[in-house]
Amino acid sequence: MILEKYAPGARDTWQWRLAEFSDVVPITIMANEIYGAEVTGIFTQDTRRMAYHVDMAVTRQRYYLTQEQLIVAEDNVSKHLLAYAWIARGGTTPYAAEEMAEAKFAHIDLALPTVTRVKLMAQILQQWVLWCQICGIPVLVSTTIREDQAGFLKLHDQAGFKRRGSFAYLRTDK
Repeated sequence: MILEKYAPGARDTWQWRLAEFSDVVPITIMANEIYGAEVTGIFTQDTRRMAYHVDMAVTRQRYYLTQEQLIVAEDNVSKHLLAYAWIARGGTTPYAAEEMAEAKFAHIDLALPTVTRVKLMAQILQQWVLWCQICGIPVLVSTTIREDQAGFLKLHDQAGFKRRGSFAYLRTDK
């Protein structure tokens, strides 16, 4: 397992699970309120559009587990959304026919302590790699538009990803 020291354990105060329809609003709020500033000046946020796509991802996941994965980490006590991660398959590049899974979002509550955010992100990477391996997807690509991306990309380095700019690639079939 990649990043084994961050693996989910009994000490974690959260649980990971597949997203459900009741998670659409909290995910949309987190995307807009916490991470909206990252796209300001690039895109015009459309909350309704985001909610629609989250809802559709939950629907696709419900019927086709190997097409898309949307997972949430919620606090064990309060059930508050701490993080969510979204990945989908089907990507390719013009220069290779190998399928890629593309990470769409990895959002974590920025009010959490840094050590908690790092552990949650490491667990997201673990989940993405495992999902790719189970689904037989040979390449995982993860990108970032965050202005402050050093910690995010450092975890990718530790996990064995190959970085090209703000893109990180990992062979999951090796």
